[in-house]
Amino acid sequence: MSSAIFTRLMHSRAFGTGIGLLSLLACIFYFFGGYSTPLEGDKGLALPSADLWIRPGLGDFCAGMASLGITTAIMVMFNKVYNVLRSMSWLYIALFGMMMAATPNLATQFYTGSVLTVVAPACLFLLFSCFKQPGQTRHIFLIFLMLSLLTATQYCFAVYIPVFMTGLAQMRVFNLRSVTAAMLGIITPWWLLLGFGIIAPDSIRMPSFVSIFSEIELDDTYMLLIAVGVTTFAMLTCYILNLLKTIAYNAQARAYNGAFTLLALVTAVAMCIDYRNIISYVPLLNFSAAMEITHYFSTHRAEKSFIAIYLLIAVYAALFVCQTLI
Repeated sequence: MSSAIFTRLMHSRAFGTGIGLLSLLACIFYFFGGYSTPLEGDKGLALPSADLWIRPGLGDFCAGMASLGITTAIMVMFNKVYNVLRSMSWLYIALFGMMMAATPNLATQFYTGSVLTVVAPACLFLLFSCFKQPGQTRHIFLIFLMLSLLTATQYCFAVYIPVFMTGLAQMRVFNLRSVTAAMLGIITPWWLLLGFGIIAPDSIRMPSFVSIFSEIELDDTYMLLIAVGVTTFAMLTCYILNLLKTIAYNAQARAYNGAFTLLALVTAVAMCIDYRNIISYVPLLNFSAAMEITHYFSTHRAEKSFIAIYLLIAVYAALFVCQTLI
């Protein structure tokens, strides 16, 4: 086969879904092989954090897999509705699947990271629908309502409130009407929770900060940090290489790309600052990286570009093997 054929293959639906299914089978093997270590601890500010919503076991595993499936579906919708990749490619499914398989202990259970990786892309999808549509106050209200409500379960959701407030400016809808809708969305969940007596003012607490080294085994922690490092490096490299290309896009495409980039960069920075809570950001980092890397390789289809992707997938596969078979 020629290099061009390999390059076309990695962007095909068959490749994306095939690698995605292999990563799913890897997660199933990891869970039923007894390798999974349940995450413990309540990190909620006023309500229980997501790792306490479902008891560890098969239901917890299915919920975690379902959250990743929903995220994948949102990724597909992004390209179908908003054409964010500017080209037809299914590579992001393969990348996201392998990135999650490289951190199988997080992929095989339902916790805050599982919720964040569904909610943040869903909010981004709603945000894109507001481009030069200041009348879409319902979508704006819903974005900030979800983020504010979930902040009661884990403070990491609050990190993204400024991101989406900035996103209003990126979508050319930052005005008094939209800001009012955003503020109402932030206030409403807490007003309802306090007003209906679901929580009491004295029940709002600071979460217990626990180091990741006490959450999971030391060897798994090293594998996690290596996976995060590889993903972050690949994402930032592709972002830098994409800069000159995105400058030439029209205003709408630049706004979409800017919102994606801001979400990705804030996630990377949050992981560095809030390192004790790093596991909550990993799935969203994988989502952002999969989209950013696919964006670069879908618009730069050099004949031998497949080599970098195949090597990256091989690294993630090796990380999975190190956590199971070795």
